[in-house]
Parts: sequence; C-alpha cells; structure tokens
Amino acid sequence: MRNVFLIALMLPVHLVHADGPQIDLNDIPVTANPFSLANDELVSPTYIMNGITLQNNKDSSIGNMLDKVPGISNSSWGDSVGRPTIRGMDRNRIKILNNGMEIRDVSSMSGDHAIGLDGLAAEQIEVIKGPETILYSGGAIGGVINIIDYRIHPEFIEGVVGNYNLSAGGANNAKAGAVLLDVGAGNIMYHVDLYNRDTKNLKIPGFSVSKRLADSDAEFTRGKYGDGTLINSYNETKGGGVGATYFFDKGYTGLSLARHDQEYGTILEDGAYIDLVSQNLKYVFEKNDLSGLIKKFKFKLSHTDYQHKEIEGDGSTGLDYYDKGADAKFEVAHSLISPSGGVAGVDVGSYRFSQETKPYEPNNNRQNLSFYALERFEVGDHKFNFGLRHDYQEYEANSFTSDDGAATEGGDETETSFNATEKTFNATSISLGTTSKLNQNWTLGASISHTQRAPFHDELFVYGEHHATETIEHGDRNLKDERSNSIDLTLSWANQGNAFSVTPYITDFGSYIALLNTGVVQYHEHDGEEEALPVLLHQNVPADFYGFEFQGNVDLSANYGLNYWGDYVRAKDKNGGNLPRIPPLTLGSGLSYQWNTLQANIDVEHVFNQNKVGDLELKTDDYTNVSLALNYQLPTNKNLNFYIKGDNLLDQEKRDHVSFLKDKVLMGERSFTLGLTGNF
Repeated sequence: MRNVFLIALMLPVHLVHADGPQIDLNDIPVTANPFSLANDELVSPTYIMNGITLQNNKDSSIGNMLDKVPGISNSSWGDSVGRPTIRGMDRNRIKILNNGMEIRDVSSMSGDHAIGLDGLAAEQIEVIKGPETILYSGGAIGGVINIIDYRIHPEFIEGVVGNYNLSAGGANNAKAGAVLLDVGAGNIMYHVDLYNRDTKNLKIPGFSVSKRLADSDAEFTRGKYGDGTLINSYNETKGGGVGATYFFDKGYTGLSLARHDQEYGTILEDGAYIDLVSQNLKYVFEKNDLSGLIKKFKFKLSHTDYQHKEIEGDGSTGLDYYDKGADAKFEVAHSLISPSGGVAGVDVGSYRFSQETKPYEPNNNRQNLSFYALERFEVGDHKFNFGLRHDYQEYEANSFTSDDGAATEGGDETETSFNATEKTFNATSISLGTTSKLNQNWTLGASISHTQRAPFHDELFVYGEHHATETIEHGDRNLKDERSNSIDLTLSWANQGNAFSVTPYITDFGSYIALLNTGVVQYHEHDGEEEALPVLLHQNVPADFYGFEFQGNVDLSANYGLNYWGDYVRAKDKNGGNLPRIPPLTLGSGLSYQWNTLQANIDVEHVFNQNKVGDLELKTDDYTNVSLALNYQLPTNKNLNFYIKGDNLLDQEKRDHVSFLKDKVLMGERSFTLGLTGNF
C-alpha cells in the first residue's frame, strides 16, 4: 500500500505532454476578513475555496466538499449528509455561516441532519480559525465556515453576468445543475439563482456493515443496510434565491430571499425519509468612510423559518423540528484605538424551537445578546490582534414528558417528566495573536485564547429516542459552560511560487461538553419490533486536544506542480481514556499539470487506521483514496469548461471514523463524474 503514493503521483505525467502558458486564476478577497488582510498577515491560516478548486470539490454535502482541507473531516451520514468537523471538534463548536450570518437549522443536533443550504449556489467558501472567529461566536473553538453566494452584492457590476454548472455521474449517479444570473443597471444589482440535485442510492464496494460490528453484535449482518448498494440513500434537493442591491455614495443596501428544499432517505430504515424546508430573508446596509476614524458601518438582519420532518415507512411523522427566528448584527470598523484599525459590534438573536409529534426535546425559546471587539496593532514588523467577546444566552423550556423506553428486554416502557425551566449563561472569550516577519521568506504566527461556550439547547434539554440514528440522547439541565484555553503556532515559508506552513496546536478544556456512550441500553418498540438502543449523555468532562496541520506546494517546472498536506489530532478525556469520533492521521499529496486551457491533477490521500477509540467505540481501518480531476477550457470559447472527476480509483472500502454511522455505512465505490461549466 505504501507504494500507491509513488505510483499515483507518476500517473499525470502520461495524461498530457506539451509546453505552454498556465491558466491564470484570480484570488477573491476573503469577505469574512474585516481588515482585508492577505492570508500571511492573519494570525491563523484562512482557507479559501473558489474558482476551479470549488468546482472540482462541489458535492452533495458541505462536509464532502471540505474533506481534503487540512484539519477538516467529514461527519457523514451516507453521501447526502455531511457536516464539517474541525480538529476533531464537531456540532456546536463549528459555526456554519451564509454571507457572514449563521445558518439556522438542526444540523448540529444529530449526524443525520443536513445543513439547510446546498453548495451548488456557492461562489466561495472560507474557513476561518483563530482570533478572527470571535467576530461570529465565542464558542466557535473549532472554527467558522462561511459560504458565499452573492445574492446581495458588495460591489456594482454593469451589465449581465452569470454562470452555470451541469454534472452527472458519481457513485450515487447524481444529476446536478445550477444557474446564477446577475444584472447591473443604473445603481441596482439584481440576482437570481436556481439549483437542483437528484441522486440515487449510493453504490458501495462491499457490505455496508463493518466486520467488527457484525462480529461484536449478531443483530448486524454484513449486508443489513446493503451489499453493493446502500439502501435508501437517495437525495433530492432543489432551491434558489433572488436578491436586489442598491448602491449609493460610499455604500449599498440589499435584500435577498432564499428557499432550500431537501428530501433524502433514512438509511437505517428502508422507505423512511427526511423532508426539510428552509426559508431565509436577509437585509444588509453598509456605509463606508463615515469619518476619519469610522471606516465602515454595517448592519445585517437574517430571518429563518426552518422545518424538518422525519417520515416513517408508513407515511407517519416520527420526529419533527421547527426553528423560527431572527438574528441581527451591528458592526463598526474604526481606527479609534489604533491606526491599524479595529472592529466592534453587537449580535442579537431570538429563536423559537418546537416539536409537534414524538417527545424528544421540549419546546423552548432562546435569546442571545453579544458584544465583541477585535483590535489590530503594529509594532515594527510585528502585528497583534486582540479579541474580546461576551455572550449572554437565555433559554426558556416548556414542561416536558419523555419517552424513555424499557430498562429490560420485554419490560414496560417508562416516562420522565421535567418542569418548565429557565437557564441563563454568561460566557466571555478572549484571544491574542501576533505575526512576525522573520525575514523575506519566513513568517511566524502565534495565538492564545480563552474560550467559553454556553451549552446549546439540545445539550441541555434533549431526552429521548432518535430512530434515524438508532440512539437515545440525554441532555443535562445542569451542564456548565464549556471552557478552554488554546495555543496555536503557525510557521510559514514562501519563495517564488513555493510555499509551506505548519500549525501545531493544543487546547486544554477545563470543561468539555462531550456526548458519551453510557453503556446503558434501553429497549424501544418500533414497527412491531423491539430495539436495543445505546444511551448517549451530554456531560462536562476535562479534556485535552492537541495536534498539527501542514500544507505546501512546490513548482516542479513551468507546467508541473506538487502539493502536499496532512493533519493529526489527539483527544483525551482527562478522567481516563479517549474521546470518541476523533479523526485519525491523514497524509496527502497531489501532482498537477497545466498547459494552455488544460488542467489535470491527481491526488493521493492516505487515512490511517484509528485505534485510539473511546469507550464502546470500534476501531476503524485505514484506506487510501486516489482521485483525479481534468478541466478543459475550449480554445474557441474560453467561457466554456468541460471537466471529469474521479474518486476512490482504487475502489477501497472507506469508513469515516467521525461519523456516528461509520460501522453501518460504507462510503462510495470507484466513480467518475462528467461536467460542464460556463459563464457569460
């Protein structure tokens, strides 16, 4: 297996052989960066995915799209659902934004819940780590992912511009398409986008259930959820948005409306499916150059009406989730404290979570109010960022009676009742970072931070059975804030097109909100059968996370380039043992080729086995993923681009250790996708 790396890296040499200039790809500024700094000036690396890279990585889920980014793993649930995990941290520690405002859905509550947005309409995706995350949440200890669609334009473009993307293929036999159109006339930009995705059941290279699970539990036969095809893993998605932006002297204001509809199969129950609808209204007002000290004022408003239903095989609703409310952000960019500039702002939000069918979590209201500031200072060649944020979170939960199940097989199912509850939390986060230019080629960045995160409503109040994941989750109304201290170092080098960076880090949690298997089993009746389900409990534990990320590139010649990357994270419960669902060591390398309008690259990524597992968690085997992408821009029409993508070319059995279903669901077989993109 170790020779696979060398063999695969040699393959692109035979794909094409010629000389000529390279394709020019322009970088787009980071929209989430309030200082408009270059990447090497930020304390922690910010990853930007756009252009051909974004096109080649567009997939059925945001987790799949970002899976190759150092430090990011995909917490998958089949192929249709995948939420990013950063440095082994998942759920509420990762904030998913759309145009700088949080996407309100229930994707952080469970592994089977999709993000309420599709990447087909995305024009750029940004990953933000370090002190800058304090602008969006004090609890985003893992990081922030910002998905940009430009429904509200930050700058005026005269005339008609747009692009489209059509593709077919893949292990799930997907057919996908999107069109984005912008019209600029007078002082107004109009935007419309539409997208559609239709995927069939996922083809897999073997049995869905792992041998380890089948050997340890007779209930799970190797082909229980499929052999060669993953049962009930289809996905149907459609959506779009409209927007209008009016530009005036030194500013703009805009309004957008978007809708996302998605239906996808519940893999663990043939015939069952999840149906979600998310509607979002956004308003933005921005005014620049208000005075010599006030550079910018920005106001953002986002209103979301989200609903999610889990439909059983007989057509009844098993669970449903409704979340409705609004967020507002007031932000000022200034130079009141330092000529280098700063940002100060206020976030406020109010949401109502409710359910109508099976008891799983009480209906609850949540209110939040946050104050934040990020200031930048320069002393010679040294740059400093100082961030401060205070979050106030309030919950009001209704009285609630749960469906507990039976303690013994064949026993009577019981209930637990909870009174109406009010909870308030005050969380303060502080960060300090610095970058120093050591010489012309070397830069050293360092950051330290203290982070506090209030428990989310599911961590506090959930108490019931969730058949879609075959688990029972218990919240804890006495949970304390999650508190941590972190240190990051980034050493980077760049010289004439060659670059390298490495980031070691350590995060010490005095109080980590972990979702752990208690070892207790409850028995629930479902469709006339009694199921033994593990009980998972949200609990505060002391924990350590430490690891590293690295990436680099080498220009081998005028046409060839070599990329390499890797990441590793170790997570321990200080009370003893390992934390569950932590990604293993990953190493990757890729060879690229460019000539005129042809671009080709092949990547080899080895995901090592994970044997440092939590209690009652099974080990996961290693695998090597070989993928390729070919892009050809027509010489007669440079606005038209054909592409081919290949994945899992070795047809290996791949299991995603960070997934709750990694022993029940196998990832896709060897596959190819054909696509066409164009712009006008």
